[in-house]
Amino acid sequence: MDSARECICCQEIGLVVKMEEAREEMDGEIPGCITDHPGMEAVCLNVWTLQVAWSQYKQQYRGKAFEGPTHSKYRHIPYRQFVRWCWDYLGKDTRVVIPLCAVSCVRAHFPTPGHEEDFTFRGHLPLKNAY
Repeated sequence: MDSARECICCQEIGLVVKMEEAREEMDGEIPGCITDHPGMEAVCLNVWTLQVAWSQYKQQYRGKAFEGPTHSKYRHIPYRQFVRWCWDYLGKDTRVVIPLCAVSCVRAHFPTPGHEEDFTFRGHLPLKNAY
């Protein structure tokens, strides 16, 4: 990641509630990382789920919806899904940093075409007047 602010672990940002809710699905175990949570694959990595989420996103934002190559879309939408799953609806002007473990998981499932080191990722974009 490009900045120290983006290099945070899911354990550092209060996703413990999500980890606790996985206990029942994982025979009493609590995952050590959000990427091991059974919901991660279902909500953020399943292509069919992402296709539905993409349709909903396009409908909601119409002309302002993110447009780009498929490989970018399949990273953009999982990040949105992750935020919705972990924090619910944040509001138009509220942003959060997605933990590095989740970002790395999404990038591994939806890699860039060619070599990753030749690709520039945009990273977290805070609102201009948010801080």
